[in-house]
Amino acid sequence: MRKKWWPLLAGGVMLLLAGIGVWRAALDRPEAVSEEKLNGPALNKAIDRVVAPTHFKGAIAAIKNGQVVTVRTYGYANAQTKQPITGDTLFPIASMEKPMTAALIAQLIREGKLNYTTKLSRFYPAITGADQVTVRELLNHTSGLAMDEVPPASELTTDKAALAYTVHEVTNTQDKSFNYTNANFVLLAGIVDQLTGESFNQALKKRILDPLHLTHTYDYRVIPKGSVVAEGYKYDNGRDYVPEELDHKLLSSLLGTGSLYMSIKDMAAFQLALSDGRLLTRPQFKELTEQPDHDGNYSGGFFNLDEDTRLVVGQYDDFPNSFNTVFEAYNTNSAGVLMFANQFTDADTKKMAEEILGHL
Repeated sequence: MRKKWWPLLAGGVMLLLAGIGVWRAALDRPEAVSEEKLNGPALNKAIDRVVAPTHFKGAIAAIKNGQVVTVRTYGYANAQTKQPITGDTLFPIASMEKPMTAALIAQLIREGKLNYTTKLSRFYPAITGADQVTVRELLNHTSGLAMDEVPPASELTTDKAALAYTVHEVTNTQDKSFNYTNANFVLLAGIVDQLTGESFNQALKKRILDPLHLTHTYDYRVIPKGSVVAEGYKYDNGRDYVPEELDHKLLSSLLGTGSLYMSIKDMAAFQLALSDGRLLTRPQFKELTEQPDHDGNYSGGFFNLDEDTRLVVGQYDDFPNSFNTVFEAYNTNSAGVLMFANQFTDADTKKMAEEILGHL
C-alpha cells in the first residue's frame, strides 16, 4: 500500500511516494542492538525484550535456515471479546500482497504468456500512453501511472469493477521516475485475470495457496465464519486498543495489492517458497526482485535495502494508525523476520524487525 508515513530508505533507496497526504521522512538503516545469534528459548526471550518497551500488539515470526523457528504473539485480536492473537489469526496484509501478485506474473512469464517488456496496451489500450508502459515498469513502480489511494464511493464487489475503477481513475504522468502507486499492481492483477481466464483470487488459490497448503489466506469478502480476525486499534493517550476500523470500500479497490487477510504462518510459508523451486526458481526470483529499472531499488514487490537484504512494509493510507506489516530478510532466506501488527504505536516496527534479525 502507499503509505502516508512510509520511510525513505537511506543509502540510495529513496521512496518517492507521490499522491495526496504522502509524507516524506528518512528511514536510516539502524545497527542491531546485538548481533549475538540465538535459538530456542533464548531467541524467544530476545524477541520479548524487543517488544517489552513498546505497545506492539500482533504476531512476530522468525525464519532461519529455510524454516520458521518461532512465532511469538502479543495481545488481542479482539479486545472486546478478549480473543488472543495466535499464529493463525488473520490480518489484513496491505502491500505484502504485492509480492504474491508479482510471483503470479513471474509464473506467467515462465509459461511464455508474456514477458517483462510486454506493453500494458496489450491488456488495457484505453489507458493513455499504455503503449509506452511495460510489465517491468508496473512491477517496479516506474510506469508513470499515478492514482490517489482513496476509497471509492461504494464497495466494488468484483474484479471487473475494481479494474474499471482503476482504469477510470488512473492518470499517466509520463514521468518514469520511481512513484509508488497501487494502480500498478491492480493492473497486474487484471493481467493475471486476462491471461488465466480466472478471477485473481481463483488464480492465486490454484497457483500459490493450494500448492503450498496455505489454509489461512482469504480475500476480505470471503473470510469463513468463525475465523479469528484481527481488529484494528491504536495506542492513544496512554490507552491500548482504541478502535481504528479499516474501510472495506478501500479494500475493494485494492485488487492484488492489499485486499487479502492472511495469517503470519501462511505468509512465512509463502516467503520461504518464493525462491526454493516451489513457486519460482532462484534465477526466476532474482530476475523478478533484483533488477530495478531505476535508482529506487524497488523490484517485483520488494525494496532491495542492499545486495543482501530485501524488505516489504505494508500499511493503509486511509487508516494508518492500526494495521502494519513488515518483512525483512536476507535474499538467501537464511534469516528473516515477519511482523504483523494490529495496533499502531510510536514504536518503529522496521527497527524492531532489524534488531530481531540481528539475532538470527
